[in-house]
Amino acid sequence: MDEQRLSQSTSHSATRRSGGPHFDPRTMPQESAVVSQPVRTGYFCKRPCDLLLSGLALVALSPVFLAISLLIKLTSPGPVFFRQQRLGLNEQPFTILKFRSMRAGSDKTGAQFTSANDNRITGIGKLIRKTSLDELPQLINIFRGEMSLIGPRPYIGFELEQATPEERRKRASVRPGVSGLAQVSGRSQLTQQAVIDFDLQYVAECSFKFDVQILIQTIRKVIRCEGTN
Repeated sequence: MDEQRLSQSTSHSATRRSGGPHFDPRTMPQESAVVSQPVRTGYFCKRPCDLLLSGLALVALSPVFLAISLLIKLTSPGPVFFRQQRLGLNEQPFTILKFRSMRAGSDKTGAQFTSANDNRITGIGKLIRKTSLDELPQLINIFRGEMSLIGPRPYIGFELEQATPEERRKRASVRPGVSGLAQVSGRSQLTQQAVIDFDLQYVAECSFKFDVQILIQTIRKVIRCEGTN
């Protein structure tokens, strides 16, 4: 859903108003973890549930993975996956995976504002972004233990520059998710501080029931193609 946000400048508040210029990954500073030990990782069966569901989904959706991969390769030169360093549990960096929806090299063109009609988005890219199918490779991140199905979205460090060290410590105490409370509560309409507040609320209330509620809301938004471009 948020490859547009994968390529933003250091001013997240400006991004919320304008749609966001792409950042140059070559100038992105290295982030250091602000958490020495995770405070909590969620309820006791969260990781087993993630492992089971992601494994089953990867098997069941393998034909979809193959079809999308072929369409990307046949319609646009470049890699199938879009990769980027994000901050995960305990703010340790990991590589997030998405199906590539823009022309190869689009992230090296410097700061440019994105829009729904961005000509760097490929034809198949528009479809997979609209339907959120570009997020499917994150099932691999979940299976590897880098992400969870539900949790705060994994951000680049500068996107958390407005958060206090304590807020970042709490937020980083759970694995980042493919979807989360902020994503079903407004997404791009939210200020960055509101996103952080929703993330902290999720950490405080994290439970199996809460995850199921967020998952149901996420499915509804995906079916309705809400918050995508």
